[in-house]
Amino acid sequence: MQTSTQFVTEQHVELEQTLAHLVQLVHRPSITPNDAGCQQYLMRLFHKWGMEVDCFEIEGVSNLIAKIGNGGTRIAFAGHTDVVPAPYPENWDSDPFSLTIDGEKVVGRGVADMKGGISAMLTAFELALPHLDLDAYSFYFLITSDEEGEAEFGTQEIMEKLELNDEVPHFCIIGEPTSQTQVGDVIKIGRRGSISGEITIHGVQGHVAYPQEANNAAHRAMMLGRWLSDLSWDEGTKDFPGSHLQVTGINTGGWTDNIIPGQCSLKFNIRYSHKQTQDLITKRISDGLMQLKQLTKDIEIEWSRPCLPYFTASDAAPEVAGAIPTNERLEPVKDLDLIAETERSIFNEMKLFPRLSVSGGTSDGRFIAAKGTQVVEIGLPNHSIHKTNEHVSKQDLFDLTKVYKNLLMQLMAK
Repeated sequence: MQTSTQFVTEQHVELEQTLAHLVQLVHRPSITPNDAGCQQYLMRLFHKWGMEVDCFEIEGVSNLIAKIGNGGTRIAFAGHTDVVPAPYPENWDSDPFSLTIDGEKVVGRGVADMKGGISAMLTAFELALPHLDLDAYSFYFLITSDEEGEAEFGTQEIMEKLELNDEVPHFCIIGEPTSQTQVGDVIKIGRRGSISGEITIHGVQGHVAYPQEANNAAHRAMMLGRWLSDLSWDEGTKDFPGSHLQVTGINTGGWTDNIIPGQCSLKFNIRYSHKQTQDLITKRISDGLMQLKQLTKDIEIEWSRPCLPYFTASDAAPEVAGAIPTNERLEPVKDLDLIAETERSIFNEMKLFPRLSVSGGTSDGRFIAAKGTQVVEIGLPNHSIHKTNEHVSKQDLFDLTKVYKNLLMQLMAK
């Protein structure tokens, strides 16, 4: 039986290891897509653990694939070293790119999203490594520096390379900050799709005193914005939130109070459930614009940042399998249900049952799931991500390290 003294010692050792990794990662200002040396630090660790490491750069994006083991069932940890900027550092209580520990609070840009998750993965993997069956399993770390940006040359390229070498993982754990109030209370098993549009309205510039000689592009943009915002969408299901459209910008260029704008751009974003597809959405908007003939003379529409949805269905819930278009699931040597094993590990360590969710923004999970991989996202609480004074607690970091370690051992036991 483990004594309280042994538990405190174990907690101290594991937490100190995770914090040591986090110090190394946070002090490198890896704003997308600049990795700032984070992956070089990871590479040194992976080499120390006997892993094969492949580092490659595409269009300024740093990517890393680390592997150990020769087994037929492939398990991966995935994450990103890039972070969003920390503007107005004077508003932070401490240097955003220097890890600060204030009592139980750990502060720094990326501690939650997601350098803290990577640090917990590193500690958990090192502790579990002596117990891993490297003949039955192969283990991977998949790391990119372009998740917060356009995500064109990061995880997508990693997965293409793995597919080319017949090494697509059967199971992947992503360290995105999915938790709400404590580690493990929410896990992501999918994400909604997303696509952005920009409508450019061409009018006739003129003097505000003579509107009869002009054609106000801003007035037409406002009417189009009202039409877009009034469109009705599906309400989703119990597994997927519904679809919605949000107008995100209206721009007439340089402003002066005596000029009627002759051009205006209107930007919007749609987050959509499995009841929609990218083709259906773009056709609906384009067809609607064609019908608004009095508004749509001399307009253009461009689509950008398409992100397909993904959904990992549990074997325990076959009725939701195939809820959205995905490749067929890869069949590993061992038949494992990653969602069920993740739930079990969370209960083992946290004594709670996680809520399964697909809410929130997009993630690189879509690129991994598209190859047939079972994907689960579990990480730190997300209440402070992208904010000034981004922070997590020491307990959060320790708990996540425990869950990751337990999950690795749980997968070995099957």
